[in-house]
Formats: sequence, C-alpha cells, structure tokens
Amino acid sequence: MASDIDYSSFDYNSSQHPFDIDYQIDLFEFRQFVKSKKTKQKIKKSSCPISMKTLKSQPTLVQINCMSYKKTPKAAQKSFRYNRYPQNPELFECDEVFDEKSTCVQSNIPSNPSKTLEPEHLQSFSNFRHHFYHVNHQRIKSSLKDHPNVEITDIRLASVTESVQNDFMKTLNQNISYFPQLVYHGTMLNSIESILRYGFLIPNRAHPYNSEAPIITSSHGRSFGTGIYCSRTAVYSLSYVNTTNTLLVCAAIPKRDKVGQIERCHGNILVLSDVTRIIPLFFIDFKYLNQSGINQPCFNKQKESKMDENQEIKTPVVISRKYLRKVLNYMNDDKRKNNQYQMRSFDLFN
Repeated sequence: MASDIDYSSFDYNSSQHPFDIDYQIDLFEFRQFVKSKKTKQKIKKSSCPISMKTLKSQPTLVQINCMSYKKTPKAAQKSFRYNRYPQNPELFECDEVFDEKSTCVQSNIPSNPSKTLEPEHLQSFSNFRHHFYHVNHQRIKSSLKDHPNVEITDIRLASVTESVQNDFMKTLNQNISYFPQLVYHGTMLNSIESILRYGFLIPNRAHPYNSEAPIITSSHGRSFGTGIYCSRTAVYSLSYVNTTNTLLVCAAIPKRDKVGQIERCHGNILVLSDVTRIIPLFFIDFKYLNQSGINQPCFNKQKESKMDENQEIKTPVVISRKYLRKVLNYMNDDKRKNNQYQMRSFDLFN
C-alpha cells in the first residue's frame, strides 16, 4: 500500500473531485481512530476538511473552509417585556417629607387629584404646600423631560420666612375660587436668598408691607410691563438660571377678569402685579449631562449657614487664677494619691 507521501503521484482517473477524495480519506482515518479507542465519542466534522498537502499548495482555502471562519456570532440577548427585578427609583426630599410613593418622572398615566381647596388646606402654609405638592408632584418631576441634557437630582422645600408666608396665605384666603397656578422662576444664586427672606419684589418699587426689603432693578427688561415675571414651563425658566443649578417652583394667584380669564398672560409668561400673589414653595436641583452646560453649585441655605458658623472667631475660655490654683494643688497632692491606692483589709469572718 502506498504511503501518504507517494499517493499523490497516482492518476485516479475518477469522476470525483480530488478534494472530495481527500475528504473521504480523512474521514475514513478518523473513523478508524474512533473504533480503535472503543469510545462512544460523537463523530465531528473536521475543522479543516482538506488534506494538509492541499492546504499548503492553496493557502487561500484555509480561511474559506475553516470552521472558525464559518462560525456565526452569538445571538443577541432577548429583551424581556417585563423587568423581573426593577430598581427602586430614588426618592426626592419632598417625597420623603410628604410621603409621596409615586416617583415616576415621565408617567403617561393621568393623575387627577382634587384641586379644590378645603378648609384644612387654608389653615396653615405647611398644609397648603403639602396639598399643592400632592396635586402637582407628577408635573414637577416631569417638568424638565423636554430638555434632553438636563436631569433632576432633587426636589427640596424652600425655607420662606414667616412674614412672606402670612402675606401669601392672606391673599389666598381671599381668592379661593381658583386653584393657584404652578409656575417656575429662574434667577441668580445671590437672588434666591433675597427671595426667601423678602419674597418676590417688583423692580423700582418699594415693598408695600416690609420696609426692610430692598428696592431692586430689572435685569431682563420689561417686555410686558412692570411686574414679577414667571413661566408655566420649567424649560423656559431654565434659560434665566445663572451661577446656580437650582430652579424655583412657585405657586401664583393671577388676577382674573369677570369671565375668569387670567390677566397679563402672554403665552408661557405670566406677569404678576402684586408681591403677595406669588411665593416660592420648592427647589428643583438639576445637572447638565454630556457636558452640554456648566454645572454650578445648588442653593443650600443650611450648608451655607453652617459654613458661616464655622468661620466665626471662637472666644477663648478664661479660667480664674484662684480656681486654676486649686486644680493644680489637687493634682499635685501626693497624700491624696496614696490614699487613693491604699490597701484596705476586711474582716471576712465576723
């Protein structure tokens, strides 16, 4: 029988292709090997169903006929319809304070809580703010969803002074026919503290009830006359935010005509002529994504007050010389030290 080296010189004169004959020879040798080992190994197709001599003569066939080249990529993982283990959404500060369980930011489910003002809602400012958040919390959380590069990080309570609260509640009790409007106001970081202390101010006009309030000037013009400007959409007010990443969420009581139409409303812009008809209720802290904007510090009055307290000069504690001498004498008293560690015997058997 001719060896593998010499069999290539024969002329088979067969109708079969030489590649098929080589493949049959390789397959026969493989079966003989399996039978000799007496194993039940499953017969697999050779990774290279061509003889080595043919591969050396035609190297381009290696890539075409190898199993690794023909191997298809892994199928992509199927996307399940329902997530088996959904992640708990992050609660905002107002959700924890008011115990609001629904935290869906872009919910398509209509939420229609009662917008009527009951007597208990008008008893105090905290009761009104709680009810206002319960009615509008879904709208507040989805207020910046139209801006693709902005994400809300927190919704916090605005610490407004008691005098501003009382002025607003007095006006609210006189206008209970309509529920207050949800509006937004964007401003600078330094102006937020003034708004919390004195409320919103009308430019170039003194406060009607607080003589300590400063007289401010308009920084963005007066396209629709003098007054307090706010917007019904948070994205529009976002363009007026400067040196901070905090947006004010407010409740407004606009004036209405005899038919009930809101006066001084120009599209998304609402202009108020009375400082007691608008009050900040919440803070929206946000951040810019994908370096679309410069992230600035958020307004946090508590941290700023703590920083001011730490920066105050601490007065030294002065101890009188008389008491200091007594303390030193007490510490240097050897007789007292000996009495402290003196061994005492006890009569155990009386």
